[in-house]
Amino acid sequence: MECLEFWQLLLLLCNNLKDSDIPHCTKMRELVLQAWRDYFAALKANLKKATGEISFTSDLWSADNLDSYLAMTAHWIG
Repeated sequence: MECLEFWQLLLLLCNNLKDSDIPHCTKMRELVLQAWRDYFAALKANLKKATGEISFTSDLWSADNLDSYLAMTAHWIG
């Protein structure tokens, strides 16, 4: 959203769009974080209802440079 050329293109393509209608990058960040908070709250509620119905899998590996990794996933039908 900070690219001047992109900003100008939006204004050119949408003749009823005002400069103030285009969100700043900080507004976009706020919207993304709020969407994540909303999703995370819903996810926690779903997981709470699925007690005893969640299966976990894991995998361990190391890269060529010997960095170690652990991946864990949870599976359930919600």
